[in-house]
Amino acid sequence: MKEKILIRPPKMSDLDSSLKMINSLVEERAMLTIQKKQTLKEERKYLKGIVESKNSLHLSLIINEEVVGSSRIAMGTGTKSHIGELGISLRKDARGKGLGEKLIKEVINKAIKKFKPKIIALDVYTKNKIAQSLYKKMGFQKVGTIKGGTQYYGKYEDIIIMAKYID
Repeated sequence: MKEKILIRPPKMSDLDSSLKMINSLVEERAMLTIQKKQTLKEERKYLKGIVESKNSLHLSLIINEEVVGSSRIAMGTGTKSHIGELGISLRKDARGKGLGEKLIKEVINKAIKKFKPKIIALDVYTKNKIAQSLYKKMGFQKVGTIKGGTQYYGKYEDIIIMAKYID
């Protein structure tokens, strides 16, 4: 059976599937900001917030009607209102298929149309060489490192800051 792949904004009807996705990432100890399993109530609150968000753009990657990835660009405020911050997460079974690249391209293109950012920035664990390689391929460049910039299951880890300058 051919996979039906769709990239679209998240919907409240994605709740169960989104919860399954985020909790699968927590189980594998993926390099994310969330490091504990979410409850249905927590995921409902999060999903409601992103569906209603005015200064961020979220997209879900759906395969055969199941959420397997998500990406967002959240715009800064005040003196940083020209900078969008990119985030992406993909379930293990969706990686290595070019879907991350497709999802990032889509979220960036839609954010450019909607918000007209001058810069899109992200941070990535220094250990996450695969993600760094993808970001570099997509035009992001390393602009700095923050030693101990994030916590990963109780340990401080270094992060790399990357940026893509939009013409």
